[in-house]
Amino acid sequence: MSVLCIDTSSRRRVVALLATRGGVVETSDVRLDVSVGIGLPLALDGLIDADVEAIVVVLGPGSYTGLRAGMAAALGIAHARALPLHGVATLDAVAAGWAAGNEQSGVVAVDAGRGAVYAADCSPVKGRWEPGPPRRMALTALLLVRGPVASTDDLPVPGLVRVDPASALAASVPRAFESAPLPSSGLAATYVG
Repeated sequence: MSVLCIDTSSRRRVVALLATRGGVVETSDVRLDVSVGIGLPLALDGLIDADVEAIVVVLGPGSYTGLRAGMAAALGIAHARALPLHGVATLDAVAAGWAAGNEQSGVVAVDAGRGAVYAADCSPVKGRWEPGPPRRMALTALLLVRGPVASTDDLPVPGLVRVDPASALAASVPRAFESAPLPSSGLAATYVG
């Protein structure tokens, strides 16, 4: 089964890719430093014609405009093709791409802009990282975190575990399918104040 995955939660990144339920990336296009309005159509070009059986979209937290653009594109494609639409939280996607090691705890974080991050404490559960509730915090607060910090962004944190955005999005497909498809009328982004 091919799944079209869309992540526009970052201010500086648009990711669209095809994956299987097992999380293996078949096709990937990561656009850096372009606006969502330019990057998303370019990233989706060629992927929409593929034999897609479901859509997965990142729901946030993240960029207000980016989240809405990605969700609108995912909803439009899902509706036009009568495909199920699944959602995954931004920090769940980062956690999915972070290989669980011997650590007892850690933190996943993404850039929230203006010197802040969206972060969640993580614990390893059954061989994978499970993030807690997301919160917005000062970037400098990550320096006080005990244990590893993982991110798809280049955060200025010593010992940062860098997670590839495309790999994280592909790895999040099984997590997205753990929940029922999203109702088109109830699609809502997650914002953390």
